[in-house]
Amino acid sequence: MMRALAFPAVFVALVSLLSPNVYATAVRRTHQHQQPPQTLTVPEGTRLLVVAPHPDDEMLAAGGLMQRVHETGGTVRVVYLTDGDGYPEGVKQLDGHVGPPTAADFRGYGRRRRHEAEAAISRLGLDKSACTFLGFPDGGLCKLMRTYWSERRAAYRSPYTRLVRPPQSEILVPDTEYRGEDLTQELAQIIGDFRPTMILMPRKEDQHADHCAARFFVADALTDVQRVHPDFTTDVVTYIVHFNAWPFQDEGQRLDPPPGLRGGASGWLRLPLTPEETRTKRLALRRYKTQMRAMDWFLDGFVRSNEVFSRPAPFQVVLPSRRSPCCDQ
Repeated sequence: MMRALAFPAVFVALVSLLSPNVYATAVRRTHQHQQPPQTLTVPEGTRLLVVAPHPDDEMLAAGGLMQRVHETGGTVRVVYLTDGDGYPEGVKQLDGHVGPPTAADFRGYGRRRRHEAEAAISRLGLDKSACTFLGFPDGGLCKLMRTYWSERRAAYRSPYTRLVRPPQSEILVPDTEYRGEDLTQELAQIIGDFRPTMILMPRKEDQHADHCAARFFVADALTDVQRVHPDFTTDVVTYIVHFNAWPFQDEGQRLDPPPGLRGGASGWLRLPLTPEETRTKRLALRRYKTQMRAMDWFLDGFVRSNEVFSRPAPFQVVLPSRRSPCCDQ
């Protein structure tokens, strides 16, 4: 079923007024002379919903933005799609771990990452009740977009935890299992209840399959919400974490956008951080002890004097998808 989803954006339509050669030249010049990032504004009283595929993605991308929303009288809620439990290298680095990881090891690792997420959010000055964990399968979200979409087949089973559904305590919609339709419904319920004025989600170009898939699920859920609440509008902002060697090819204080990736309809948006916001973000990331042990260099690479975002152009969502646009990431 085709679902159209339009996001707020401002466009200047000149294409019909230009000859093909002139238009091609204009496009080349646009690529050659990218405009510097504009500033992301954060209105007072913003209701921010951050969608994190794994615990720590919210802090890498938006540790500063979440502080800014809180400081200006807004409300922050973070929804973690998975517990980040499908990371064998991380499990192996736990204290005293011996032998190949078992399903129980992976489940325990996910619980640790959840506790770390709450500790990191608390370090920002937010209450841990701002965290919502959906408990869907780490490393499996792209498969839920197509193969494991509905009850027409058995639910997806995580190759790590061996689970086929989230923990009972985390289920929002009754009878939820590891199916794409169920994830969309849970996200729609969160959005419909919270009514965010800004939603922060990954870009589809993010080269981690779970991040790419998260973008499609959020858009699908928004369509469902707007069907029930036609008056609902929100500012959709995107972030990226995994894109080639970015941001590690540049170790400067400033975080520049990924080379070769355009900023979408808005162009790139920069949120300058105060020294205190940067320091607090660094300390919050330190709460992710499992991740600091496994890849501290990666986490530290996102602690700069600013964060970068963008807004997407209007796009159409088709779920379940006929192909797997994210599984090949």
